[in-house]
Amino acid sequence: MLSARRLASLAIVLGVLAASAGCAASTAAPAPAQSAAASKPAAQAPPEPKLVRITMARSIGASVLWGMDQFAAKYGLKTEGIAAATNADQQRNVQSGQVEIATLGHHSPAMLADQGVDNVKIISGQYTDGQNLIMRKGVDLPSWKALEGKKIGRPPGTYVGILFTLAARDNGVDLSRVNILDTTASGTTELQALKNGDLDGFLMWGPAIDTAVVEGYGYYPPCCDIGSTKEYGNGNQVLAANTDFLRDRQTAVNFLKAYVEAADYYGKNPDKWMDVAVQVTGADRAVLAEAIKHITLDYRIDVSTAVNVAKYGAEFGFTKADQSAKVPEYIDFSYLSEATGQSVDQLTHRAQ
Repeated sequence: MLSARRLASLAIVLGVLAASAGCAASTAAPAPAQSAAASKPAAQAPPEPKLVRITMARSIGASVLWGMDQFAAKYGLKTEGIAAATNADQQRNVQSGQVEIATLGHHSPAMLADQGVDNVKIISGQYTDGQNLIMRKGVDLPSWKALEGKKIGRPPGTYVGILFTLAARDNGVDLSRVNILDTTASGTTELQALKNGDLDGFLMWGPAIDTAVVEGYGYYPPCCDIGSTKEYGNGNQVLAANTDFLRDRQTAVNFLKAYVEAADYYGKNPDKWMDVAVQVTGADRAVLAEAIKHITLDYRIDVSTAVNVAKYGAEFGFTKADQSAKVPEYIDFSYLSEATGQSVDQLTHRAQ
C-alpha cells in the first residue's frame, strides 16, 4: 500500500506529464486550410452567340444588315450574310429554312399567299425609295405625259417596273405610246445605252441610277418620282422571318432590337453607312453619297402599299389571283412592337 506521501508525489508527476502533452498539442502545426481560390467554383465560359443567317442582296439598303454585327453582339447574337440576287431567291432561302431572315419586296406577301406558304412572316420594314426613273441629260421631261414617245428601259418582273407602271397610269400616261424596252437588272448595259442615246431613260435602283447623275449624263426628273403616289407609295424592301426562328421569341426580339439600333446608327452616320456600302457593293464613294440621299432607312411596315399592289398581282404576273385580302395575315407586328416599345399604329408606315 502506497503511503500518502508517495501518492502525492505520483499525482504531481502525472500532472506535469499532462501539462506537457497539452503544450505539445497547442504548438503543433495546424491542418492546412483550403485556399479561397480552391473553394470557388470554376468560372463558366460565356455562352456562344446565337447565329442568325440573313439572305440579302449586296445593295446599299441592305448594307445596314451586312454591317450589324457589332449591334447583334450586344444581344448575344452573331449574324451571317448570305448573298442572293433576287427576292425570289431570298424567299426560297427563308422558306426552306436555309436562313432565318430574308429581305423581300412589298409585293412578296401577295406571292407568299398565292403560293400557300405558311412558314414565313413579314416582321419589319427595311427601307423606302432607292429605286426610280433616271433620264438622259438633254431629254426634257417636264411632265408624266411627256414620257409618251420616249424610249424607257425597264427590267421585267421587278418591283421598280411595277411601281413605274402604276404611277404612270395614275398620272394619265398612255403606256402604249411609251417605247418600253426590256433591259437587264445589272445596270452596266443600261448606263452605256443611256450615255450613247440608245435609251432616253431607264428604271432601276442605286447605285446604277446614281452613277448616271454623278458622271453627269443623267438626272432625276422632278416631275416623275415613281414613289410619289398615295395609293402605292415609295415602299421598297421589308424583312421576313422563318416561323421556326420566330418560335424562339426572345432571340427574334433581340435580333430586331439590334437591327433597329443599326438602322438608327447608320441613318445618323452616313459616312459609316458608306464605309460598309463600299465593301458590300464595290461602288464609288461619290456615287454612294448620291444614292444615300435617295434612300430612307425605315423599319416601319407599309401595309397599305403591300395590299394595294397585291391587287395587280395577276396583271404583272407575280400572283395568279388578287391576294390583297390575305396580305395582312402575312405581317406580324408583335416582335417589332416588343423590340421598340411602339404600338402597331406607330409602326405602320403610311404611303405618301
